[in-house]
Amino acid sequence: MVYLSGLVIAAIAIVFSVLHLRQDLSNYLDPVGLAVVLGGTLAVAVITVPWEIHAEIRRALLRLLTNPRIDYRAINQECLDFISTVRQGIGRYTPRNPGEPGKLLAEGAELISLGFEESKIRSILEEHIFQTIERRQRVANSLRGLAKYPPAFGLVGTVLGLVSLMNAISAGASSTEAGSRMAVALVATLYGLLLANLVLNPAGENVLKTANEERRSLELALEAVMLAAGSGTMLEAQETLNARVAPTERIRALVDAGGEA
Repeated sequence: MVYLSGLVIAAIAIVFSVLHLRQDLSNYLDPVGLAVVLGGTLAVAVITVPWEIHAEIRRALLRLLTNPRIDYRAINQECLDFISTVRQGIGRYTPRNPGEPGKLLAEGAELISLGFEESKIRSILEEHIFQTIERRQRVANSLRGLAKYPPAFGLVGTVLGLVSLMNAISAGASSTEAGSRMAVALVATLYGLLLANLVLNPAGENVLKTANEERRSLELALEAVMLAAGSGTMLEAQETLNARVAPTERIRALVDAGGEA
C-alpha cells in the first residue's frame, strides 16, 4: 500500500494545483497524448524487456500494490524451529511462512537429508539466493530503463498537437481556439513526465529496495540451514540468528542450552 499511497498523495497535490490555478480538469484530458505515451511505452516494453521475466514483472507489480511486509521476527522464529526439526532427523520440511526464505529452508532440509557436505550446501544455496535477487534486479532495471521513454513519447504527442494547431491557424482559427489547442498539445509532455517520474522510476526503486530486504531474509534462512547442518547447541543457534537481525526482531525462546522459556 505504500506505493499506492504515494500515487494518491501525488494525485491530490496535482488536483489541488490545478484547482488553485482555477483551471478546469478537463483541460488536462488529451486522448491523443495519452494514447501516444502509453502506446509508445508499451511498445518499447515489448521490444526491450526480455520475455522470460514478464511473469516476474507481473508478480513484482502485484507486490507493489499489496506491499507485503517482511516479518523478520517471524522468519527468525521459523529458522530456529527449522533447526530443531532438522536435527530431529526429519528430512522433509514444510515452510510455515510463504515466500523465498521458506523455499530456501525446504531446499536446505532436502540437501541435508541427502547427505551433502556443508560446503556444497552453502554453495548451492548461495547460488539460489543469487539467482533470486538477480531476477528481482532485472525487473527493477527494466522498469527504470522504461522510464527513459515516456517523456520522449510525450514530445511526440506534443508535436502532433502542434501540427494540428498549425493547420487550424492556417484555416483561420481564432486566437482562443489556437490557445486551447496549444494547451492540449502540451498536455502530452505532462503525461510523459508523470508516467516516467511518478510511476515507472518509483516502481523500479521500490522493487530494488524490496530485493535488498529479501536478500537479508534469505541470508538469515541460509544461516539457519548451515546451523542445522552443523553442530552446536540450540541456544548458540538462537543467538547466531539473533545477531543477524535488529533488536526488535530477536527471539528469546531458549533460556539455556537445553531448555525453553
